[in-house]
Amino acid sequence: MKKLVLPVVLFATTSAFAQFEEGFESYTAGDFICVESELFDPWPGGTAGSDWDAPVSDEYASEGVNSLKLEAQAVAGGPMDVIMNIGKTEGNWSLDWDMYIPDGNSAYFNVQGTDVAGEGTNSWQCNFFAASDGSAIADGPWGMSDPGFVPLGGWFNIRFVVDLDQGLFKLWIDEEEMVQAVYDGNFSSINFYALGDGQTIGLYYVDNVTLAESDVELVGVEDMAAVPFGFAPNPTNGALNLSGITTAQNLVVLDLMGREVTRVPVEVGQQSVSFDIPDGVYLFGPANGASLRKLVVRH
Repeated sequence: MKKLVLPVVLFATTSAFAQFEEGFESYTAGDFICVESELFDPWPGGTAGSDWDAPVSDEYASEGVNSLKLEAQAVAGGPMDVIMNIGKTEGNWSLDWDMYIPDGNSAYFNVQGTDVAGEGTNSWQCNFFAASDGSAIADGPWGMSDPGFVPLGGWFNIRFVVDLDQGLFKLWIDEEEMVQAVYDGNFSSINFYALGDGQTIGLYYVDNVTLAESDVELVGVEDMAAVPFGFAPNPTNGALNLSGITTAQNLVVLDLMGREVTRVPVEVGQQSVSFDIPDGVYLFGPANGASLRKLVVRH
């Protein structure tokens, strides 16, 4: 029987209006979280208790003895792939959690804007990639953030605030702002996927997850605008929807070393493209190098 996560009152440093917190202490190491918790489900198409599910682990913990472990079986990522349901359609919300990436590993998560994960072009509102050297980047339909940094081999905090009424979000790493950008959709779920940087195994741990009403005011909505060129979904199986194709040009897929994997010509106003390349993490965008963004291919 699944264990229900009950609302709690939190310290004022987060919010007095918490919806839930999860520290994984009520589970036993080895429990599959999608089997035991009403809060988690496998990515659509996966099965609770299978290789898609994530285990509770006592290997590392930010507090207590347990955390949630996400580990890929190959450099290309997966199959471990779980979503934590949030289900908010309005208001201002803060999602906080602690994260641990062992030395020599990398990590990825994304925030979903559609009620069914991966269902539409506005599903992947924010993708976050952390490489094995500690460098980090976020991207989405809005573009790409400036590079950030996460401390490998130690716990750090992620805070993601979404103001659904304004259509804005902001992401912090250990209280350092990484990016603020437009947000288009619901605050539906967060996807913890066992994906790395394409060079090392994706392996990370999640602990102390808290969803609360936010008192952070996100300002500057008049200055925020989506970049002209966009694509979705991300991750993709090779088929992409495009926006902002204002000139005939070539789009390129590069590996993370900057080597060209493939290129496809597009015409003015073209709204879709497809290519057949192996699973992995790439850069994708116009051949002139403008608006290149991380692209995850997963079949």
